[in-house]
Amino acid sequence: MTIGSTAFMSAGVWGSALLTKLDKIDCSQVLAAVLNADRELLGHIKMGPPAENIEVNWIEDELVGCTFTGWASGSASVYMEGFTASTSVSLILRPYSVLQAEGQNWYFQVTSIVTNATLHGGSYGLTSGLFATVSTSTLWRVVSNPYADEVDASPDVSQSRSKRRNFTQIFESAVEVTQSRKGMSMEAVVDELQTQIKYRTLEIKRGLDISVISGVGYASGATTKSPDYSYRTMQGIIMYIRDYDMDNGLEDTTVTNVAGALTIADLNALLYKMWDLGGLDEMSDPIIAVGGYQQRVIASWERDLRRVEQGERQVGYYRDVFLSDMGKEFPVVMDKWIPKQNLIVLDRARASLRPLLGDAWHMEKMAKTGRTEKWQISGQYTLEMRNADKCHGLLRGLT
Repeated sequence: MTIGSTAFMSAGVWGSALLTKLDKIDCSQVLAAVLNADRELLGHIKMGPPAENIEVNWIEDELVGCTFTGWASGSASVYMEGFTASTSVSLILRPYSVLQAEGQNWYFQVTSIVTNATLHGGSYGLTSGLFATVSTSTLWRVVSNPYADEVDASPDVSQSRSKRRNFTQIFESAVEVTQSRKGMSMEAVVDELQTQIKYRTLEIKRGLDISVISGVGYASGATTKSPDYSYRTMQGIIMYIRDYDMDNGLEDTTVTNVAGALTIADLNALLYKMWDLGGLDEMSDPIIAVGGYQQRVIASWERDLRRVEQGERQVGYYRDVFLSDMGKEFPVVMDKWIPKQNLIVLDRARASLRPLLGDAWHMEKMAKTGRTEKWQISGQYTLEMRNADKCHGLLRGLT
């Protein structure tokens, strides 16, 4: 990264006069400027509220479902799969609910619910003659949940909340300048201290970028991750998608091991899986993040679709938006530090960087050693990834 990308670090912020008057300088606004100017992945992750502990916790809610899988051999009963009690069934439906199976024109109305998740009832509307056997594992939709005026209020169906977590990680670098070197003007470097602070800031930002992408939370046991370690590390995007509950087990709910070259079909299949699990909803703001190699693969997809007219002089380009087969557009973001074998689908609405309260990006003057002046640049941050098992996705094993 060239010095040209640090134009936002004006002398008004980093001037020598300010450095000589203060022993500690809040640089959180400088980090905000760095991220705002970043066209890679960090520039697409918003800054969240400060954390109040080195283990950061947040609560995730989930909407009540409106589908289930099941089967029917006759028009008088429907057998639900994965339910063992009527209390679980009542979260989705109730007596007089109207159901329809995938691929069927027949409607079924529930009259009673049996504890083993057997639904009694019959055909609804003018569809009795349309019944056909419904095989196991077929998707059923609750088309209507009617309610009568004289009936008591239905039971509370709120879902149990889930607590998720991550750990803060310290990012640090130091600058040392001797008194003689501080006062010299050599070549194009007018202020050595100011110049070195700029370089160290960009290096810490690079380290933050890599940790946000590939970091893994510190494990204190075979099935336990803990912040109780001086050199603790935060969980990054890739590992959070694979192990969203941080139990040291890979759930891989929205992960596909391609084990081959990236194709349009692979990406569309992942996006459909996320959509089917409830991701990519009306609140989502998704992007596709890749390294340089996979960016070139995505750019090549348009080669057979693009008509080149006579006289056209522009021959090199990158595709920066992917249109899925479900009609949703995904900006494509290239980041140097995303491993070649991975493609990330990140929902920006459900990801944020959070500083530890009182330990955001800052610069602090250390004790002098002789005529050497020393400054420490540091900050403590973590990544919050909400609904990582449904709203974010990963293709791995790409070649």
